[in-house]
Amino acid sequence: MEKFSAEQIRTKPLKNHLILAAALLASLLIFFPSCDKKTSEPESSDASLGDFVEISPAQKNHTWYYFTENSFAKTELPQNTPEVHEKPWTESVRIASSGAVPVSVKSDSDAAYALVNRLGMLAFNGESVSLCADASIFSGVTADSMVFSEESPVFYLYRSSFFNVDYEKSISAAVQKDRPFLVEYDPKAKIVYPLVTYSNLNLSDDQQIAGFFWDGKTWTCSAKRSVDGRVEFTYFDWNPNVPITELSPAIDRSAQFTFRQSSEDQFFGLSQPKRFSGAPTELKDLLQSIPAEFTFSVIWKSSLGTSPVQYFQQGNGAASLNANASAGKKYIAAIFSDGTSYIKTALDDKISAFRLPLLPAGYIYGDFAISGDTLYVAWEQSSFYKTGRAGFLQVNLQTVLSQLE
Repeated sequence: MEKFSAEQIRTKPLKNHLILAAALLASLLIFFPSCDKKTSEPESSDASLGDFVEISPAQKNHTWYYFTENSFAKTELPQNTPEVHEKPWTESVRIASSGAVPVSVKSDSDAAYALVNRLGMLAFNGESVSLCADASIFSGVTADSMVFSEESPVFYLYRSSFFNVDYEKSISAAVQKDRPFLVEYDPKAKIVYPLVTYSNLNLSDDQQIAGFFWDGKTWTCSAKRSVDGRVEFTYFDWNPNVPITELSPAIDRSAQFTFRQSSEDQFFGLSQPKRFSGAPTELKDLLQSIPAEFTFSVIWKSSLGTSPVQYFQQGNGAASLNANASAGKKYIAAIFSDGTSYIKTALDDKISAFRLPLLPAGYIYGDFAISGDTLYVAWEQSSFYKTGRAGFLQVNLQTVLSQLE
């Protein structure tokens, strides 16, 4: 995989290796659930969290959107959107990562963002939505794992060596070496541009960043390459000597970076899923009503805008539901793949639980972000490693929460 801690890249078998590769993939998903885009997919109806008030399709407190080839548009229901040819999730137009401006930023901004793979960056400002699309950045590569530097979203680009074999062979080593690793979206200029390239990191043209974890100060990275038919991994830390958004691929690396060798144990120690008993108090309080015998996993984004951490609770059953959760300026929320939602205001101990509109079979809810009092939740048509239709749901939280009182 080339995607860990929401950054690993999964592979899909060729026809003559279907059984072997599928078995390998299944084993990887057991050990690295946070890497898997399908961690949000409900495995069984037995995994239901219970009966909650559901947002009715007839209510005027939400709006559906879907992705077109180069933009987004409103729709009555996800299943009513035009059919889309299914593609591997690394190649599909879908929301890969979402988040809001960190609480630590001394700003009145309530902005939130969603990184749309193969398309661009969605900017949310209350009920207003805009898209910054850039084919020069997003075509030919997979975008994922958005974090923040002050008010600016930063994300990384990679190419799945499995799905992009022909593409990789068609480009020169020089282009490979100068390809971007980290990219910034500038909210004021509304443009995206590279911050760090493979050349800046002194990586060879045959290496690929396989994953990273950023704690706000240090970037711990894993890089891989094929050597004599086997995959070889190396690990390293680097610290920027200037704020992330001041980095430039054109400046000599020695003036911008401090490097140290890392290890496999250190990398996986940071990015491996952790037991829910060790989760932050605010997350445990939010999900306190979930019985101990229930099996679930939750990807937690703190209010700092750093890399998310995944926590899991191993209950009595094998079936599991998975969630995304985050702490924002006004709300703390967790949303499960079936639409079950737990939410509270940052200044109130009252926890509200409700269910988002029921999705058709084969569809799931994914990552989310909150801007002001407006919730934005990703949805997609999901089938193992492929994605078909995709989009997002806009929900007025004030209206929904008032109806629950």
